[in-house]
Amino acid sequence: MKALIIPTASVLFFSLLAGCGKTTTISSNVELTGKWQLESIVQEDDTISKPATTKGVMDISLNFKEKGELEGTTSTNILTGFYETAQQNTIQIGGGGTERVETNWGNLFVNALPSVNLYDLKTNRLILYYENNNQLIFSRVQ
Repeated sequence: MKALIIPTASVLFFSLLAGCGKTTTISSNVELTGKWQLESIVQEDDTISKPATTKGVMDISLNFKEKGELEGTTSTNILTGFYETAQQNTIQIGGGGTERVETNWGNLFVNALPSVNLYDLKTNRLILYYENNNQLIFSRVQ
């Protein structure tokens, strides 16, 4: 009986140890931190590319900071808020900002952001998914 307890405990310990590595979000938060600029929006298989920047209009960006803090810009406003990641690339974003009238491009972003629930992070590319596989596609700025 004692001969079975030690091997069984070892297998259980290493199984738990391996399982813990799959659920941690620390490494994904570290990679996510930084400034990202919106390049395109995919809605129902239709890709909408970033329009040329005009006078008085800002590039849309999100700056994921450490400890879950979020800053950003829409086409005409400043955003502040929070983000939280979890298992299987889930993400929750919240916050608010100033309230100037948005451009059409800014409205697409502002209306989509509260519905974001998943993300995919690749080298210098961040995709935020919302409402049935629609996407906000960002490139890394810094």
